[in-house]
Amino acid sequence: MAFLLMVIVNNEPIEERFYFKNILRCNEFAHYIESGESRISSRRISQANISAYCIPVTPPLGVVFQD
Repeated sequence: MAFLLMVIVNNEPIEERFYFKNILRCNEFAHYIESGESRISSRRISQANISAYCIPVTPPLGVVFQD
């Protein structure tokens, strides 16, 4: 099992696929994408019409994981 980061911009999913072995790491990316925050600063950058979440998937053979 792996986790696929889904990113939706203006109601359209982006085509790139980002796979993670660890759900916590995937959710961390989803949080930062949605909120516009960074690890450097808790200052929020305006993020309009962007949502992100992780779903469990069976990854394709030879997939490159982001973590």
